[in-house]
Amino acid sequence: MKNNDLEDSLSSNSDTSLPLNASGGQNSPRPARRKNQNSSNEKSKNGGYPERQLQDKNSRGANFAFMEIPELPYTIPRVVKGRAIIKVPAGSTMEKEVARQSWYVEFFFHNAAEERMERIRVTRKLNRIKDPKQKLRNFNNLCEAYKIALEGGWNPLDEHANARLKKELIGIDLNEALLLFESYHKAKGTRPKSISTYRSTVNSFIKYHGGNKKVNKITDFDIADFLNFKEREGKWAGVTYNNCRIGLNNFFRYLKVNKYIPENPVTDCETRKKMPTQSHQIFTERDFKVIMDWLDKNDRYCQLFVRMIYYTCIRPKELRFLQLKYIDLEDNTITIPGVVSKNKKSIPVNIDVSLRAELDKLQIEKFDKEYFLLGSADTFISHKMCAENYAYNRFKKCLEATGLLDKNYTLYSFKHLSNVRKFRAGWTLAEICSANRHGSLSETETYLKELLKFVKSDKTIPAI
Repeated sequence: MKNNDLEDSLSSNSDTSLPLNASGGQNSPRPARRKNQNSSNEKSKNGGYPERQLQDKNSRGANFAFMEIPELPYTIPRVVKGRAIIKVPAGSTMEKEVARQSWYVEFFFHNAAEERMERIRVTRKLNRIKDPKQKLRNFNNLCEAYKIALEGGWNPLDEHANARLKKELIGIDLNEALLLFESYHKAKGTRPKSISTYRSTVNSFIKYHGGNKKVNKITDFDIADFLNFKEREGKWAGVTYNNCRIGLNNFFRYLKVNKYIPENPVTDCETRKKMPTQSHQIFTERDFKVIMDWLDKNDRYCQLFVRMIYYTCIRPKELRFLQLKYIDLEDNTITIPGVVSKNKKSIPVNIDVSLRAELDKLQIEKFDKEYFLLGSADTFISHKMCAENYAYNRFKKCLEATGLLDKNYTLYSFKHLSNVRKFRAGWTLAEICSANRHGSLSETETYLKELLKFVKSDKTIPAI
């Protein structure tokens, strides 16, 4: 966890350019007083400065040897609100002008090794807040967190203790946690779409509870309250509820592993009964013929796009990224690079004889190898990649024109139909697994579970 503002403030010496003014109650270090001498005598002997002020002034940038070692090795933290306001501009208020200053929480801690009191100042980037009431509330909370930490025996000069304070006592809020969670998944190589899904889920939770809420204050009640509200108001189906719960579980599990929270508050939250998904439905033979006839007459680009999915089982996103250099017409294969492939593996796919006839019409060999196979509806092959939903939007027009929009057909429906037809044509599970570039047979079995209800045998039942 990086928080330069906090870590720098706790691990380095304080800025001695500020005047010494660390009030803190009866346990605060007090300067040694000279006996039998009043302030007027001090002022006259020291060029107009009382002895205590002179010691203060001369000690800046040096040390705090003049301070007695108190019963407690620290002063009570306080909020310092910057410079005094001399003039309030027209249209503003004193409260607003004070909030525009650079505030900080300040206290002193005894450095036993150097036998001096060190000034500690922290802001935790709260000066970005301009609303006076909100700024005061946040700084007071920060100040209170440091009071609790110091009372608990925390040493701000101990590097390991600093990390513990940040994670356990002061904590991070939901906004900070989301940034860390995203950074972790980017470094891990998680797919951008998955990161986007995580971000959407957590942002929805943040919107409900507030981004400034500390992650170590989140309870299982907060999780259940959010999920129940979204289920009730958003009319969520069971699968949506469960997917959101899974996203939050991953988020808080990350925070637990990295010691920002002691327990995952999502663990004991209930799930909903899973309902069969209604998306990516398999075409009926009649609907499939209607769709292909319409595409053949009205959208040759979309027709080639869906034919590629049907014959190769390459995913729509992978087709968008498909460059000519990955198509080997001599070996009759297409290889999706690992950086694009869902399973991060570069596995070749055979080009079926029917698909080869379509590719030969494009005269691929005449184009630069860096061009994209399906980059343009006008020329097919293009130096630019098509937009993310370009092919789907064209397919959606087909569904609207043929009156099939309400049947939950998607581009993946072509892949599903292809697998059902393979199964019915006698392909083995291993062959279907290879065609889909699945990592294991169990993955293929899970994939086919919903599809098998469309498989009907025409074989006769042996007579009794």
